[in-house]
This record gives sequence, structure tokens and C-alpha cells, in this order.
Amino acid sequence: MSKLELRELTIEDESAFINGYEDWKNEDITWYSFIWKPGSDYKEHLKQLVDCKDKSKLAENRVPSTMLYAFVNDEIVGRLSIRHELNNSLLERGGHIGYSVSPRLRGNGYATEIFKQGLIYCNKLGLKNILVTCADQNIPSWKIIEKFASHLENRIYDSIKNEYVRRYWVDVQKSLSNNFKINQKVVIYLTRRISDNIQLLVFDHDEKFKDAGTQVIAGSIDANESEHDAALREIEEESGINAENLLLSKIDEYLFFSDLNQKYYKRHVYHCELDSNSVSEKWTHQVSGHGEDSFLNFHFYWQDLELAKNSISVRLGDSLFKINARKNDN
Repeated sequence: MSKLELRELTIEDESAFINGYEDWKNEDITWYSFIWKPGSDYKEHLKQLVDCKDKSKLAENRVPSTMLYAFVNDEIVGRLSIRHELNNSLLERGGHIGYSVSPRLRGNGYATEIFKQGLIYCNKLGLKNILVTCADQNIPSWKIIEKFASHLENRIYDSIKNEYVRRYWVDVQKSLSNNFKINQKVVIYLTRRISDNIQLLVFDHDEKFKDAGTQVIAGSIDANESEHDAALREIEEESGINAENLLLSKIDEYLFFSDLNQKYYKRHVYHCELDSNSVSEKWTHQVSGHGEDSFLNFHFYWQDLELAKNSISVRLGDSLFKINARKNDN
């Protein structure tokens, strides 16, 4: 990739800016500029961009912001907007930064570099933790966000756009130092259908470990082990179910920071619907394998899916809404 420079526009950039619009003209213009419209005066546009950084010159419901454009060989390939602070609307969806890459140039690594240089600019502004949001279905976007020290706080439902939105907090300095380790995990949802009701396989620990709460099968991915193989292994080790012929489907993945363990975890979430007659109503299994749960007793039983969404501990239920989506798709 040619060297990319992310910076504010200057008077010398007028031709590059006007020409750059051609790449976005078939999309919503806000992906290129929030202010400029075809035929607008470029100098006035620059003045308005300067005013956008001054809170005293903005309407009460607006926040100061800086618009940066990404140049490669004197050509605009993308842009990034930085909000210096958040209002209630941006706190829900929008966050501190929003970025876009020319439609014809996507897939060339520009978005990642724009995001990285945007973090450098945020650091200069004194922003230590920034909020970044994107649609749950926008896989390229959240994969970029998760390359940095990001923490998925939650997902909210946008009823206007009829989609779930991921809300990430990014530790700016940790991202730039690249001083963070990601622990790879698998989470497995085993479900069954009783009439029209979906039930989830869950377990509790022995009484002396009751503070661990109700959980689902999960564990670490070993070195040189695939996610899928790890999921099958964890099913057998933690529940005793023969996983040889189970058809697992990956339904989700996300990165989050555990305040309890002070670690970053990347969870790869799998789902499998079992034959309702193939598994007992409840049983106890002593965990095998070499993990930290080895020789513990897990007490398994079935729980209605809607109830499980509010009862599963340590965020292991974050992806349960995906099962509903799969049911509706079917």
C-alpha cells in the first residue's frame, strides 16, 4: 500500500477534493462530507470546517469535531471525522469517530490505516478512551475496530434502521503501543426445541462455587487448534456429550475486556441444535481435560432461551439473540 497521509484540508487541495467526490457521488454524500455539496464554494467549506472545531460557534445540540481526509499520491481515498466529545445521541450511536473509504478502493487496507492514524490524532486531542460504533452486520468494520485495544460494551437495537449496533470503547494509548494480548475462546450454545419453545443447555457449579453463576460450555483454544475443533473438544470435556457427529455453526465473534481478569478475550461463538430426545433432562459431569476446570462438577439442565438471556453469567449470553435471528430466518 502506498503511503497514506491523514490530515485536514488546505486551500491547495481544492482540485483533489472536487475530484474525490466522484467516487462517492452514487452514495449518501455524508460518507464524503457533512458540509460540502456539489457547487458549494470550497473556501467557505474550509471556513466551516474550522468553525466545526470551535464549540462557541456551534448550535447547542452539536459537539466540536475535526474532519480529516486520507491522501495517497495526492488523491483522496477516504475520510475520518473525530468528535471531540459526545452528546446523548452520539453516546448511543455514532461515537467519537466515523470513517469511510472510496467505494472503488475498499479492500486495500486503507480503512485500517485511516483508523490507526485517527487514533494518533485522538491521542493528540487528549482523548484516552473513544467510542466507536458500527452495524453488527458490518463485518469488515468491526474486524478493523477489533484489531486495536477495543472492548465491546454491548449491542443495541436500532429500531429505525432495523439492525443491531455494536458499541466499542477503544483504549487509545494501549492501541497505539500495541501492548495488549488477546486470549482466544470458544463459547458453545447447545439448544433443543420443545414444541415452539427453544431451550438452552446450561450448568451450575457445586455449591461452594455458586458465585460463578449459571454458565454455558466454553473454554480456551489450544495452540495449533482450530476454533471448531476446540468447540467440539470443550463439549465433550465439560458435558460428556459425544460431539463427533454434531453440526456446529459459528454465529458470532467479538472482543471484550474482562474487568475481573484484566484481560482481553476474543470469543468465537458456536451453535448446535440437538435432537430433543438425544440428551437427558439433567445430569452431572466431572470435567475432563487439562483446563482450569478439570475435575470440577458441572450440573447440567435445560433453561428456556428467554430466561437464559438474563441469567447467564460473565457475559456468556451476549450472543443468544443470534439464535432468535436464526430461528426467524428458518
